[in-house]
Amino acid sequence: MAFGFISVPLDEAREGLDLDAHFGDRTTLDDIVIASPRPSLLVVRYSGNHAVSAGDLDMDGMLSASVAGVVVDGDLELFGAILSRRAKATPGFLWVRGSLHCRAIAVGAMDLVVDRNVTADLVVATGEDGHLRIGGDVHAGRMIVDDGAVATVAGHVMVRRGWNGSANAQVALRRSRWHDEVRPEWRAAFFRGDGSLACTGGDDGLVQALLAGRDILRPEP
Repeated sequence: MAFGFISVPLDEAREGLDLDAHFGDRTTLDDIVIASPRPSLLVVRYSGNHAVSAGDLDMDGMLSASVAGVVVDGDLELFGAILSRRAKATPGFLWVRGSLHCRAIAVGAMDLVVDRNVTADLVVATGEDGHLRIGGDVHAGRMIVDDGAVATVAGHVMVRRGWNGSANAQVALRRSRWHDEVRPEWRAAFFRGDGSLACTGGDDGLVQALLAGRDILRPEP
């Protein structure tokens, strides 16, 4: 359940919500239009003030409801998680012009921009197809940036545990990688003998395990 949102036709939102300038040379918005089965019906869910929403945000399923993305002018308080994990899906975008408070963020191919601060139990960004930009600080139990993820945090990163394993990320976390962080007894479930991600589990399996609260990571070194 969401409070305080209206639907703005995408053509109006491009100029009225400054979307073209927001995306700049990122092709995300064009990709969403191309992938939509009903591009002329696409809307942006917009809140002109602080917003509250209950439940998870399934960013991968937005296009099926003709929603290109969500824009919040103030803070977004989400009693749930922001999820973009479905293989080969074209997800909607999220732009929070204030701060974001939620249970978890799992960014795969989506475009997620928060102009101010992020507070969450878990923040994970993986894969080269997505874009994560946080203009302020991050307060999180865990923050993981890996597998080529494109991510930027302009402020401080204050987490109990985390690492940056992506050459495409500007995030002030210690350097590491999934294989070195997973408990030895769990590695066979997610990795091949050479340390590469297994197709059967892979990155998605690792993220889903963390979202489910499974204790797959070794203690902080």
